[in-house]
Amino acid sequence: MKNKFLLTSVFGVMLSVFLVAYFWHSGKLSYLVLHRHSSIELNDSPVSGDLLEGPATALVTIRAPGKEHSYLLLFEGDTDRNGDMGSVRDCGSWAAPRVPFLPRTQGYPPCESFSGNTPQSRWPLLDKGRSMEFMLPDSSRIDIRR
Repeated sequence: MKNKFLLTSVFGVMLSVFLVAYFWHSGKLSYLVLHRHSSIELNDSPVSGDLLEGPATALVTIRAPGKEHSYLLLFEGDTDRNGDMGSVRDCGSWAAPRVPFLPRTQGYPPCESFSGNTPQSRWPLLDKGRSMEFMLPDSSRIDIRR
């Protein structure tokens, strides 16, 4: 009886490791890690928030009481002469959980590109040396210092 349980457990662990390795290697699974020493400013005023960053993406969450909001930052791998280093997607009413590590798949986190009332389809993420910044549809500016 003990051997059967042990064999089933080992098989389950090996199958899980194989599946995670497959999805990781295929690019369908990545990760975001919390940056504890980052600061977020909204229109030059410090706000409570978190920065979860991964190899090619980041997730910024503003945690103002009653107004939690997340934005997905997509890095393009280079910075052009205007400082454009990527684009931003709005996560709508979804706010990232307060965790030190967050998995990222093709459908999670549930963030869409900015659309709606504005004709602009791409919202640039700008490199400002020691920080990144982007503009919201209401002309508010978010500055993230890593």
